[in-house]
Amino acid sequence: MPIRAIIFDVGDVILRETDHVRRFEWEKRLGLARGQLTRLVQDSEPAAHAASGEVSERQVWEAVGAQLGLDTAQISELQRDFWSSEQLDTTLVQFIQSLRPRYKIGILSNAWSDARYFHNTKFKMNTWVEAAVYSAEVKLLKPDPRIYQIVLDQLEVPASECVFVDDKPVNIEAAQALGMQGVLCRNTQQTIDEIRACLDEEC
Repeated sequence: MPIRAIIFDVGDVILRETDHVRRFEWEKRLGLARGQLTRLVQDSEPAAHAASGEVSERQVWEAVGAQLGLDTAQISELQRDFWSSEQLDTTLVQFIQSLRPRYKIGILSNAWSDARYFHNTKFKMNTWVEAAVYSAEVKLLKPDPRIYQIVLDQLEVPASECVFVDDKPVNIEAAQALGMQGVLCRNTQQTIDEIRACLDEEC
């Protein structure tokens, strides 16, 4: 079947963490060891439930703030600085945009409740994708096959006409089990080359 859509993960695929300078500044300010802030935010008990939508992103940051003794304004500042290291992989995004409108573009991300707002306001993702599904919003996580079906339904294409791109093998395997072609993202050029190979096979 001809490919009609490409579905992308976001973290470590479309978005890359460029540096953690501001996180390190906060660690120095708070007397934390190097890397401790990242662990505190992303490995906390609230964070473990945020991607599945059991708690909101606000609740995660409130818990972090309480542990660090921060007030509301400081929590907001920390949240902004913490995510500042995430930047678009511009080479990949330019490639994605070149695929449109011949191919539909989808996003499927295990992400916290504020991810859609953040991605659309900072990176304008809503202007270059046809469908975006976030785990916290639908309360399902990859590799659950049901979350893949949601994005397929939004794109109005069957699994056999999709390529799925992710940086985690288990998520690729789940997509392939549904009938999609899978591309495991290891670096930008390899990902682009393998997507092109999938699209060339239909010719």
